[in-house]
Amino acid sequence: MKKIYIGILAVAFAGTASAQIAKQSTRNAVNKFNAISEVPAKATFNEVKGITLWSNDFSNPAEWTISNAGATATPPHAGAGGDWTITTNASAGPVAALNPAALPTVANGYALINSDAAGANATQNATIVTTGMINLTANPNVSLVFQQTHRRYVENTYVVVSNNGGTTWTEFEVNATMTTSTNSPNPQQVQVNISSVAGGQDSVKIGFKYVGAYDWFWAVDDVKITQTDDYDLSLNGLYWGSEGPWAARLPYYKVPVDQIAPVQFGGIIQNIGAVTQNDIAFTINNGTYSASSALDTLTPNGLDTLNATIDFTPTTVGTYNFVARAISSATDADSVNNKITNLSFDVTNYIYQRDKGVFASGSFNSGEGFEVGNVFDIVADANIYSLNVFLHPNTNPGAEIYATIYDIDPATGDFIYAAGSASHVVTAAEVGTTGGVVDLPLSSAFPVVAGTPYLVVVGSFGDGGATDDLVVGTAGNSERSTSFYFDMTDQTWYYTSSTPMVRIDFQDNASIDENAAAFDVVMYPNPATEVTTLSFNLKNNAAVNVIVTDLTGKTVAANALTNAAAGKNSVEINTAEMAAGVYTVSFVANNTTITKKLVVRK
Repeated sequence: MKKIYIGILAVAFAGTASAQIAKQSTRNAVNKFNAISEVPAKATFNEVKGITLWSNDFSNPAEWTISNAGATATPPHAGAGGDWTITTNASAGPVAALNPAALPTVANGYALINSDAAGANATQNATIVTTGMINLTANPNVSLVFQQTHRRYVENTYVVVSNNGGTTWTEFEVNATMTTSTNSPNPQQVQVNISSVAGGQDSVKIGFKYVGAYDWFWAVDDVKITQTDDYDLSLNGLYWGSEGPWAARLPYYKVPVDQIAPVQFGGIIQNIGAVTQNDIAFTINNGTYSASSALDTLTPNGLDTLNATIDFTPTTVGTYNFVARAISSATDADSVNNKITNLSFDVTNYIYQRDKGVFASGSFNSGEGFEVGNVFDIVADANIYSLNVFLHPNTNPGAEIYATIYDIDPATGDFIYAAGSASHVVTAAEVGTTGGVVDLPLSSAFPVVAGTPYLVVVGSFGDGGATDDLVVGTAGNSERSTSFYFDMTDQTWYYTSSTPMVRIDFQDNASIDENAAAFDVVMYPNPATEVTTLSFNLKNNAAVNVIVTDLTGKTVAANALTNAAAGKNSVEINTAEMAAGVYTVSFVANNTTITKKLVVRK
């Protein structure tokens, strides 16, 4: 069962990076505000085949009892949110993409807890349970079935069951496999086998419990207790991808033919039936490839990840589609939830892509500086010529963005600047009304080495919070510590579980900025506190001027090299005496001017 929590990062981290990565286990590891509205998933509704023994649609609030203890020594809720409530407002949830709630009987009432509305200083340990008791004496095998909509952050959600009229309660966690900052389908049916507590009992109460603190929300409706079918499996999800030097199973939705690696597949299977099954297996096929897992045993409510024993290695450019199933020798009560048919990926000529391709949300920093991107494993030596990024439609035209590639120190885990692009000013045409992809050519081709992971990001120094500035689209979910977010306001790297739409392009692109390529101008660190170094490469001896101006146009620093030698050169810019803020650095050589933005932090 524990195998469901997939992919603990196997790379050893030490030094500065370890302190930062350790911070990821805290509640604020992924910045909640870095998520925009998410496109709602389409629901698949399958009627449970078991006989309904009891039901409730929240049309009578008196049939439910609400309480909220809160965490120790903290307020349980604040203002308009934080408690369970029964409402008929289908758009009462805080997430636009899940409004209106499509719960089947939403018009006559549903239960909602809005942790977001309670604010950052409130906590929830909130329950809503049946006021009366339910007699299940004649029914030893029973399941609780309900409809929900839910946005996940780092809260815990439970079904709670009592068999002694509410004196003691047993918790069954639900939604635990959802990734941070993702939405459920609207609606989604959930089924929990509660036979171990409620089966054959005459004093049963059921309910729902939410434990959180400034998370998102949970809505439930159309609750019923059904007779549990003996044999019922559910394929809850897939764990697939290629395992390389980063020591994580990374799913690539586009992979260049020269970077092909074996693909591993696993299925997350749950036994939601009443009987232990001893011959459960996971299968995966695409017509020419077929594989299955070893047989497994799952007790009622048991959950496990079963891995196919044969990997798949594509050979040619094209689209590869797969069908996955959870199977056993028994006749399943509901075969629809045993199958996943929408997994596909492409082998391309040049594009390397971890995101799913259609934006669902976005990552940003409310107009402050940030970087966001993904780790990619390199299978074969190659040259990277550019990175591209999908700009969420909330991106502000005029945002100045850039691309960066980081080496990863194998001993410390530190991200070390390796290559970058010139700055690019986003145009209205590039964003449009639906977002768009922008290519960011590197200053020169960057060679990557087989057997090495790299972090590739797109970022912006921000506009001081005047607008949302850069908003990078996100699509799909990332295993922890495989996609990263750098917040320039606190100078900290975080992991993010929503996959940024930042990709690698191995195609030699003639549109590389000639000025940037000619001088290979790089400024690091940026943001800076005490000093930053401007590095550049001259083809010939040249007079070089470096001028730093503030936002008013006033020159605050300057450095002149009357006869800089051909080859690699560098100039230090002392930022210790500069006030915190945004500055423009102009590099002038051979009648060419290249400008970069510098952020000074104090």
